[in-house]
Amino acid sequence: MKINNLTWRFYSPFFLIMLSFSSFSFAQKPEVHFPDGDSIAQDQKGFIWLASATGLVRHSGDDSITFNSNNDNWPLPFNWINDIHFIDEKNLLLATETHQLWLFDTSTGEAKQLNIDIHRKSIYKVIAHKGYYYLDVPDKLYQIDSTNLATTVLAKNISIKALKHTNDFVYISSSKGLYRFNGKKLQLLVSGNISAMETVADKVIYSHDDKLTILYDSGIQHSINIEDKILALAKSNTLNSFFSVNQLGKIKMYDLKKLTTVSHTYPNINQTYIKKLYHDNSGVLWVITNHGVEQLIPSVSQNIPLIFDVFSNRIMLTSHRNSIVIGSYGSGLNELNSTPLLLPKKINDSFSKRAKIITDLYPLDEIIYISTFDGLWQYNAIEKQLSRVNFPENNKLLLDISYKNDLLYLSTNTNGVLIYDTNKKQLFKHIEGKELSSSEAINALPLDNEEVWIATSSGVDIYSTKSNSSKTLIGLGQSKVISLLEYKSKVFVATKGDGIFVYNLKGELLAHLAKSQSFGYMALLNGEIWAPGHPGLHIINPDTYQVKMVPNTEEITFTKRPILYDNMVYAGHYGGILKVSLTPFKNIQSKIYISKTIASGKTQLLSHNIEIDSSNDVVTLELASLDFRPGKRKQFKYKINNGNWHKVNSSQLTLTGLSSGNYHLEIMGTNSLGQWSDFKAYADITVAYPWYWHPSTRIVYAVLIIATVLLVLWLLYLRSRSISHIHQLLNEEIKTHGQSTSIIRRKLERVQNLINPTAKIQHSEGLSQKQSTLKCEEVQHLISECLTELKTQNSHAEPSSLSGSSLVVALPYLADYFHQQYHVLVSLKLDITCEKIDYAIQIAIYRITYEAILAAINNGNGGVFTVHINESNNKVWLKITDNEQSFAQFSSKINFNMTMYYIRQIANKFNATFHTYDNQEHGSEIIISIPLMNMS
Repeated sequence: MKINNLTWRFYSPFFLIMLSFSSFSFAQKPEVHFPDGDSIAQDQKGFIWLASATGLVRHSGDDSITFNSNNDNWPLPFNWINDIHFIDEKNLLLATETHQLWLFDTSTGEAKQLNIDIHRKSIYKVIAHKGYYYLDVPDKLYQIDSTNLATTVLAKNISIKALKHTNDFVYISSSKGLYRFNGKKLQLLVSGNISAMETVADKVIYSHDDKLTILYDSGIQHSINIEDKILALAKSNTLNSFFSVNQLGKIKMYDLKKLTTVSHTYPNINQTYIKKLYHDNSGVLWVITNHGVEQLIPSVSQNIPLIFDVFSNRIMLTSHRNSIVIGSYGSGLNELNSTPLLLPKKINDSFSKRAKIITDLYPLDEIIYISTFDGLWQYNAIEKQLSRVNFPENNKLLLDISYKNDLLYLSTNTNGVLIYDTNKKQLFKHIEGKELSSSEAINALPLDNEEVWIATSSGVDIYSTKSNSSKTLIGLGQSKVISLLEYKSKVFVATKGDGIFVYNLKGELLAHLAKSQSFGYMALLNGEIWAPGHPGLHIINPDTYQVKMVPNTEEITFTKRPILYDNMVYAGHYGGILKVSLTPFKNIQSKIYISKTIASGKTQLLSHNIEIDSSNDVVTLELASLDFRPGKRKQFKYKINNGNWHKVNSSQLTLTGLSSGNYHLEIMGTNSLGQWSDFKAYADITVAYPWYWHPSTRIVYAVLIIATVLLVLWLLYLRSRSISHIHQLLNEEIKTHGQSTSIIRRKLERVQNLINPTAKIQHSEGLSQKQSTLKCEEVQHLISECLTELKTQNSHAEPSSLSGSSLVVALPYLADYFHQQYHVLVSLKLDITCEKIDYAIQIAIYRITYEAILAAINNGNGGVFTVHINESNNKVWLKITDNEQSFAQFSSKINFNMTMYYIRQIANKFNATFHTYDNQEHGSEIIISIPLMNMS
């Protein structure tokens, strides 16, 4: 078929969508690229170990480590290893070609030579059984005591093919027969060539001539006839069956108890020389041949090759009656092995040239509707006639067909969506391209709520058939949307390059699955979503969103939505049709491990406690998911100290910049089908603290700080006590010397007046000799009192409080005290009844009187004071007058002393008013009014 340049340019955007999925490769027998191998074993963790001429290989699925003389991290002094055998969970016996027998620790990579006394350096085979090692050395069979390495020769001039053991005995096969070692000597059980041998528990399985036999340790045996010579045997990972491969490469499976064949789906291999057969715990059958190591997995699918002579081998499928109808991308309609034929032989002659390019098929009753590059066509299965559907302008390029409630929704390349009524045989509605975000409609999904979700080249539009309006779905990535599917009020949106988005009917994003993957047209089959993509055919659980891939489809690119026919799923791809059974395939919980750790430049196998010196050090963890089936690239994620999960972009996790402390890592991984395993890997990382911030150092810091604080507090306490004591002494000193100074000052003033010369001249004439003598005596007495006052160390007992007395009792005493101590005159006028005045007010009045007069005496020249207390207008009035200006400064806000401040505080406490007056030549006075408190 030829397409002119104009047509190609017009349809090229559509071709680009389709051809972007056009790579194809179908592998049925995958190989792992090990150039050679002699023996194979799997440890309890799940790692595969291979013995080869180039060293010991540990395979973890995505990568491998070879232990040999060229390995800088785990060097061995030899390369060629003939056989390996596990003696416990981690220790592996190595039978070498040049260095005899070694013991290898699979957890650390360390190896040590066992000092045994044998006649050659080469050991071909080795096993361990009941505390002894059994070695196949050229021409001899040795028994080695594992405790003291004592050597015993069990047989000479013997050529051994296989060396195995059961629960009780050691078995040897050779070209001469089958031997058993019972602990004392070798017994020949079967004469003749033994082509293959395997042991399981208390049974040995061997092939001899044309028979396959199971022999129990007890002596019971059972045999069946075989057609072809068996080259290798292997027990299954379930230990209830075993495999055989014959000289033709055919693989069979047998029940271990009944010795009957069991059906399986492992493919056969090419005829070749086979060294060993091994079945691992992930279900992979390993075949060691003379040209390398192959992996065989059971197939759940069958490929039907189908190639059309067209420029793109794009295949669309539908089923009708007992036939599968195929739409091609240039060759019209075909069918797959139908009897009788559904389609006439020359049916494609009825198509127009452009209509032979078919984009989708949809069966409805006896009609198969066909979307093409030249509009919508139909095939009537009863009349066996092909015709163009009759409605106006039915020549548009159609991309897809959807159906709901007797309506066909036709997605067009340039003009939106056409809705065709299959009952009325007419066009029901046209959703034009100008009503959408793009005129190119790729897929349409009609819903029960009278909305149509339309995938366009610009995204997804939600079109309402009631209001004839549309809105664009938000939250999608930049990738083009390919198909839409509805399930339980959820819409699954498949994209090219950005996985699958899940929305509710309101357009709210619920989930995002299989990110960064490309998908095509989806189909809901048997309650699951089958989503073709690149790579692989995926199955999605629409309730749990779990995504898994059909094994062995990782390199297939599919073309259109799969179909269900006769309980099988058929999916078209660029190389034909893939037929997949609906029977669920086994979900393997692959074990997740850290296969290798590099911390601060130091490498170790697996992951032990990791210790690094600083946050600048780098920790690299090589991750492994021990599922050896080929499939999707395994994914990993991790979390630290129960935090959030973080995706790992490859199988290598690199951590740096960790601050000092302890870290616990949890790591999850997927199997080969993309399913997350329940197994987790764990690692513990300790980042050392700087010497100055080590936990022990911080304890020392804390102790020092606490001790320093306590010492400072103690010193502050002692200082406060000292200051308090000094303050007390100073107060006493101030009071003592203040009072003494005041008393002395007033007595000296009296002396001055007595001996004043002026006064003496004025009054000399009137003074008698006797009076002069009295003055002199008084002066001497005053001077004596001053000297006595200066010698006094203790303060006077001051009447500074009421001490339980009332005002009428205490104030006269206070007046006498001032007169005796300071030689001042204090007059009292008490017009109050003490019983009516609250005692707290009496205390305040007394304290104010005392402080005011004392301050006037110490700071002024007042000598005559009058204290007047009376009660009026429900207030107590206190008036203190002085014959000097002692009280003039009491109202100042700037120049005041502690006495002034104290009097104001007392006044404020009782809401009293405070006034001072300067009477110029007549002295000064204080007037305070205190509201009376109610006496209960």
